[in-house]
Amino acid sequence: MAQPVPKKIRKTNPQICNKEFNTLLIDGSNILELSSLGDKTVSSNGKQTGGIFQFLLQIKILLQKGNFRYVYVFWDGENSGQYRYNLYPLYKANRDKNFEDETLSDYMKEVNRKVKNMTNYFRKKQDPVKIAERKKQKEIFYWQREVIMSCLEELCIRQCIYDKIEADDFISYYVTHKKPNERIVIVSNDRDLTQLISEQVIIYVQTMKDFITLKNHTDVMGYNYKNVVVKKILCGDDSDNIKGIKGVGEKTLLTNFKQLKEREVSLEEIINEAKTLNETRVKNKKKPLKWVENIVNSITDGVQGHKIYEINHKIIDLRNPECPMMSKDAKDIIESMMYAPMDTEGRSIQNLYRILDENGVDELRDSSKFGIFFTEFMYIIDKEKKNSSY
Repeated sequence: MAQPVPKKIRKTNPQICNKEFNTLLIDGSNILELSSLGDKTVSSNGKQTGGIFQFLLQIKILLQKGNFRYVYVFWDGENSGQYRYNLYPLYKANRDKNFEDETLSDYMKEVNRKVKNMTNYFRKKQDPVKIAERKKQKEIFYWQREVIMSCLEELCIRQCIYDKIEADDFISYYVTHKKPNERIVIVSNDRDLTQLISEQVIIYVQTMKDFITLKNHTDVMGYNYKNVVVKKILCGDDSDNIKGIKGVGEKTLLTNFKQLKEREVSLEEIINEAKTLNETRVKNKKKPLKWVENIVNSITDGVQGHKIYEINHKIIDLRNPECPMMSKDAKDIIESMMYAPMDTEGRSIQNLYRILDENGVDELRDSSKFGIFFTEFMYIIDKEKKNSSY
């Protein structure tokens, strides 16, 4: 059996530690949301525990797919998305987000007030039954998250959550500051994260039950992975309520700018080609295309106005190592966690069983099923305990 290399030898011979290793980064909020919606099983104590079981099951399945040295679960914090909202007040307005920030200028506060009034007006017209159901589901989500976070603590799974910070930003910060010999699997159904893939970084999309890599990104997504940001800047993102250029959808963009499938394309190249396209039409005595004019003139239905390219780039781009959508405190927290020895004292499988039993997760109450279910997790626990003893 291989013996651990003494600390003194590792310090004087760093090349010994340059062996490649695997890390699993999980978008916890995203995966729990899907798990909770997909399994509404109610336990014997009357609580909806299906999401808890499914979340743990998804991690179990992922641990079977690779030999991971570290496992991290990142959660959306309270008021997550605040920094994007400060730039774009309609950010995630379709998800009942409610932001406020005293540091905004008076002008931006007024813009945000008008947007909020408009949003509230349309919400009042919604079915009160549906509103009540969404509120109930949100309460269930937060309760399930609390239970899961307690379970992950006992399983030596690293976690990170911080006020105003989105899980995406923690993941992007980790990826842009990872070790050269580190291979990463990101787990999320958010396709925005495909902008982070590389030779050493791949995405597992739960809804696809498959990986997105450099090799298959174009086939799966329809465009080169290096164009995720420019495509979303122009087309926007309905899931986050981000408006793009008026009249420019994904089909229109990819049909008329075929190079997006083949190689990296800059926003400037798209704008210049759009100018040429309409100039050619005018020369041929054809009417200019309105959506093409909109690209050239930065026209949008959104509140970004003529700053759409600047604003969309800031709120969409996750590849910037400076991570402008994260506070210094949040960066300090994740930096202090990355690769650092974990304090494993007091964590135990017995505590885990107690948590699941007290919260009514019936699927794992049987001791034999419990033991088999968490077999894969034991490898992570052992690695973290060994790392903490070095």
